[in-house]
Amino acid sequence: MTLSDYIRQVGDEAFAKQFDLKPRTAIAYRLRDRRPRRELAQRIITETPVTWDGIYGEASEEAAA
Repeated sequence: MTLSDYIRQVGDEAFAKQFDLKPRTAIAYRLRDRRPRRELAQRIITETPVTWDGIYGEASEEAAA
């Protein structure tokens, strides 16, 4: 699952609260304007169905297109 899809599923506010972030940060992650740092990404992968490729793979795929 992608990070964007997961945030869309649970909602910006809920995601922000779950990971102690500002709602605007959750929105930036959902819109793929920003990516979480490695430590937070690892936590997201552990606590959600999001995969590593679901966080960072999207950028590589978009660049290749």
